Amino acid sequence: MSKAYVAYKPVERERRPAMTTSLPRDPAVVKKMADLLRAGAAMLSERCPLCGLPLFRLRSGEIVCPIHGRVYIVKDDSELSKITVRGVLEELEKHAASQIASIVRSGADESSSIEKLRGWLDVLERTERILSLIDSSTSSHAQRANSPTPRASSYKAEKK
Repeated sequence: MSKAYVAYKPVERERRPAMTTSLPRDPAVVKKMADLLRAGAAMLSERCPLCGLPLFRLRSGEIVCPIHGRVYIVKDDSELSKITVRGVLEELEKHAASQIASIVRSGADESSSIEKLRGWLDVLERTERILSLIDSSTSSHAQRANSPTPRASSYKAEKK
């Protein structure tokens, strides 16, 4: 499955653009869809905004397109912004890890290689720290939203 991600706001059915495909014609795509269903994924009524195929919710809660991989369905522009930032950070994390692996594989003991390695390790560490901050802020926000009686401090923070 592709490592790309897609984020979009669902469109109401009346205004939904015509789908580029009504049924998958590629046997490999049909096989991926069948494999997702066999693995316990649920086919959703929402469709991928890129290819028009049905989206699937995995047991983990992740939403995927059989062709494009992970898909985020967002409610508003602020959620779209957060998901976009998260996607960029995840791509940066992968790139930094790839660069680190490349430097380690080269086996060069030159000071320039060591400096490059330090730089990429710094990028990786900062990226992971920001991602964990995003995760913790998202989970604390969800806990506040689900709490039966909001605390005074969280009420003041959320009041506009």
